[in-house]
Amino acid sequence: MEEELRCAQCGGFYHVPILLVCRHPICLGCARELQKPAVPPSRNEEEGSAPPAEDIHETSEVDKLSVLSDADSGVSCSSRPTSLVGAPEVGGNSEPLPPPPVYTISCPQCGVSTPTDEAGAQGLTRYRVLAAVVDKHLERYQVAEPCQLCEGTGEPRPAQVFCDQCLVFYCGPCRDSCHPDRGPLAAHWLVDVAEGRALLRARRREREGRCGHHPQEHVSMYCLTCRLPVCVLCLHHGRHHAHDVHALNAVTKTHKTELSQSLQQLSEKARAATEFIHTLKTLTEEVHGNCREVEGVIVAQVDALVEALQARRTDLINWVRRQRDGKVHVLREQIQNYTQTLQSTTATIHFFIEALKESDPASFMEAQEILEDRVCALTRDWEQTMIPEPRVPPVFNLTLDDKTLLTAIQQLTFIQLKRPVITPPQTDGSAPGTPSMIPEECSAENNSVTIAWAPHPNSCVTGYTLEIDDGSNGPFREVYTGEETVCTIDGLHFNSIYRARVRAFNSTGNSPFCEPLCLQTAEVAWFTLESDHPDHTVSENGCTVSCDSYEHRVALGSVGFSKGMHYWEFNIERYDGNADIAFGLGRIDISKEMILGKCGGSWSMYIDSERSWLMHAGEHFNRSAGGIRTGDTVGLLLNFPEKVLNFYVNGNLQGYLSLVGVSGVLYPAVSLNRSVILTAQTGLHPPKKFLGIPHEVEA
Repeated sequence: MEEELRCAQCGGFYHVPILLVCRHPICLGCARELQKPAVPPSRNEEEGSAPPAEDIHETSEVDKLSVLSDADSGVSCSSRPTSLVGAPEVGGNSEPLPPPPVYTISCPQCGVSTPTDEAGAQGLTRYRVLAAVVDKHLERYQVAEPCQLCEGTGEPRPAQVFCDQCLVFYCGPCRDSCHPDRGPLAAHWLVDVAEGRALLRARRREREGRCGHHPQEHVSMYCLTCRLPVCVLCLHHGRHHAHDVHALNAVTKTHKTELSQSLQQLSEKARAATEFIHTLKTLTEEVHGNCREVEGVIVAQVDALVEALQARRTDLINWVRRQRDGKVHVLREQIQNYTQTLQSTTATIHFFIEALKESDPASFMEAQEILEDRVCALTRDWEQTMIPEPRVPPVFNLTLDDKTLLTAIQQLTFIQLKRPVITPPQTDGSAPGTPSMIPEECSAENNSVTIAWAPHPNSCVTGYTLEIDDGSNGPFREVYTGEETVCTIDGLHFNSIYRARVRAFNSTGNSPFCEPLCLQTAEVAWFTLESDHPDHTVSENGCTVSCDSYEHRVALGSVGFSKGMHYWEFNIERYDGNADIAFGLGRIDISKEMILGKCGGSWSMYIDSERSWLMHAGEHFNRSAGGIRTGDTVGLLLNFPEKVLNFYVNGNLQGYLSLVGVSGVLYPAVSLNRSVILTAQTGLHPPKKFLGIPHEVEA
């Protein structure tokens, strides 16, 4: 940033920088050198006539700009030249026009003239922030301070000492000649250059931190009406008592936050530009490499054209067969799933038929509510899952395109470089063509999918609409509308196959949807532990968590569940036997400063060294013998189909919680306090010995 710290006039580092009306900085000394007397007023102005309207407008714009420059970078001055206050309106009961400027200063960067009063450059706004940055830069990089008394046309010599009484930097020869160590000057305090800079900076801050109207007071408030720092006396007894005044520190913090956000956006653009420049620099080598690769490919293709055609035929046949196997596999799975559902439903129907034959009315009425609820649940599940539509179409929309290859062989133009024929997009006002999916650029990771597509050639497209189903072959729903051709969707169900389709639109209408693309999410869920509480310490990989407080603090998993079966474990890395550790589930908005299970949005098993309890909404129940110690493993099996959460200690069932009636997204959670360190193991398949265990599920 050194170019930002050098004056455009003298080329050196800014010394006492001031702001011109164009918001460009300049050294105070350079401004004095550029200062010239203002043009005398015209005869009409001497006679008291009003200036032309366009001159008044121009002066007003300049004055407005100068007023803005006064607040630039949080800088203000105690006095302001009359010419910079702003011209009053002409006519009516307006005040008389301010006196004309005495001096003008031309900016060395843009040439704009800055009008001043009799104070000249001395009365312009000091750019204190720039002066502070220059001082830090000089100290950080140990830039030599020039002697202030060196004469001649050459460069001044580096200063060696600073006089605290004279406020002057001296080199060795100038100190000997101008500041001898005798007479009255013998009592002056000479310090080194670094200490002299610090003394000047402290004095300047002390002087600039005081109010211009009340020198005995420090500025501590900021007037938003005048955009000036003021003191307490200005607020209560001065002209700012009726203005909008706030604490200086609060206003400064707000503006710094806004500026930091703007700089962050600008930094992102600069980072992108840096990466693009680096990409451009590598293009030359890439061009040479691609040329060599193309040459080798051409030679190989010409030498073995027939073999390539035979191999291609084999690849195409194999690809079609893989498509066949994939479709058959999906259809068989659908048949198996539907058959199991049908058998289960048929068995239930037979059971209900036998129940209807019950001759005892009292016995039947005791169970009628359960039977009716189960029938409604089965009907609802049947409507959601048993959709009479195959998951994959049986047809193969494949047509071998051999025309391009035949034409190329007939013309033998492998080496000749042809300019591609670019067909202009449609301009006839018709709807766009159907976009197409790009399977090789689509992917599924954990419980998110990324979908990419390409527009129909020669179509005029305004945007796209992307839809996916619910992962169970259900109806489509819209998830994205915009101009991009790639979209990532998070928060999906695990171990589910999602169908995605896209269409284009413009001002005329919509295109048809493309053929659905199927993407399967991960079979098992992996997640990390997250906590923003200062008492928690989470490892870099997000798997290990500890706590520094005697109070319970909750950490949640990064992924939530609302469907399927999921299993994860916690390894007890450290445990002194005195604390209660709670394992379970919680909603995203639960309190993080109480034991898990205390509020209504969390379910847990808390356990010590000898026994465990289950807890929900602050209620304790189902005490069980058996505790944990360092080195043990606690496993949790969340079974949404059966609406139950099982807890295991070293592979043995410790207890279970019923989740009947619970809906929405639930997150893995754990609460711990001091002397406990846990490590989560995720991405696990449920052990087979845990599956199929009957449970007495309580309502």
